[in-house]
Order: sequence, then structure tokens, then C-alpha cells
Amino acid sequence: MAKKGKAVKEEVVKAPEIEDERLDKTEVLTKVKKMAKKYGKVANIELKQRDPYVPRALENKLRQDIVKMKAITANDLAARHDVRVSAMKKLLLTMEDEGLIERIASSSRLKVFNPVQ
Repeated sequence: MAKKGKAVKEEVVKAPEIEDERLDKTEVLTKVKKMAKKYGKVANIELKQRDPYVPRALENKLRQDIVKMKAITANDLAARHDVRVSAMKKLLLTMEDEGLIERIASSSRLKVFNPVQ
């Protein structure tokens, strides 16, 4: 039995060396297709560079346009104007302190504001 165990070990060591030298593209493609079937399509994520602060011109424009909006969220405004959400949150909180907007609903992640009339 000891001889059979040694022979099997030698074959296992030799076989991967031969396969590593040449990769068959069709085998790789079939494996990729099987993985795609198993896990489904993967969404492509696009990263955008956004401004870390709100420019003065945009801040003044927002102060005038906020009166016309019904529901105001930091995520919505940040996506429209390509500004970071954190910067927009700070702006909305300062506007709340000034009394221009009031908070309608609040959670740990989302704060919804409404203009004061």
C-alpha cells in the first residue's frame, strides 16, 4: 500500500505542472459562463468625483429654489448638483437653524425637510 500512495502523490504533483504551462481558453470561458449563470450579472459601479464643499453661487441658488420644493433631502440635492452628501447635509442643517426649512421626518440615515411658509 505504501507504494501506491507514493505513486499517486507523484502523479498529482506532475499533472498540475503540465496544465499550468498551457491554459485552454475555452475551458476558462466555460467556467466564466457557469459562474455568470450561478451568480447572475454583476452591476457596474461608476464612481464620481464630487465637490467636498458647496460653492457660494450654488448655495445662494439653493436658498432661492428651496422655497419651491415640496420635499428636500440631502441625497437628492447632492445628486443633482454633484456635491458630496455630507456637504449638503451640513448646508441643510444650517438652513434649518436659520429657519428657512423645517424637518418633516427623520431617521438615522435620512432627514426629509420642507420649506417654511
